[in-house]
Amino acid sequence: MKKILLFSILFASISCFSQTKKDSIYSKKLNAYREISLSIPSSFGKDAKKTYPVLVVLDGDYLFDPINGALTYGAYWDDLPEMIIVGINQSETRFEDCSFDDQTALPEGDSASFFEFIGGELLPYIEKKYPISPFKMIAGHDITANFLNFFLYKDDPIFNAYISLSPELSPGMDVNIPSRFGNITKPIFYYHCTADGDVKK
Repeated sequence: MKKILLFSILFASISCFSQTKKDSIYSKKLNAYREISLSIPSSFGKDAKKTYPVLVVLDGDYLFDPINGALTYGAYWDDLPEMIIVGINQSETRFEDCSFDDQTALPEGDSASFFEFIGGELLPYIEKKYPISPFKMIAGHDITANFLNFFLYKDDPIFNAYISLSPELSPGMDVNIPSRFGNITKPIFYYHCTADGDVKK
């Protein structure tokens, strides 16, 4: 009973450290509304000069909560900086959002529009509402982890850090990404992980 009470108090105190809420943004690129989840630090609004890094979480319908929980916990103990976390709900669209052309292995059609939505609509929308710093991150899992790598194909990638969880890499991605690191002049932080149950290649 004491453990349950202690856990409840700890969870409540950490939950107070950030505010989570749902939002919806209309995309001209996608010609549809997209649901997003937001985690805003509790310090937001207390210091007009304070800015926050932003983390875009693909597969936000199931990745947002575990990532938000881990990062909020780290920020609570001052092990991580406070940040604004934006989860994109892709429960019904992830395959269309993250498809690629069989010949070029690049986004096409719906996935090209989703790519433009993130950089041209979602990030500007967040920047207008919240004081974000220049440091931007993106995270994804399996096919969305592959998709986030396409941002590294740009000469000046809009994201500074990439969290690639168990990616299902498109053809040539295993060669293209390392070669891109040699051509990008600004510092890039890249985390790539797989597990025993993942695709061997």
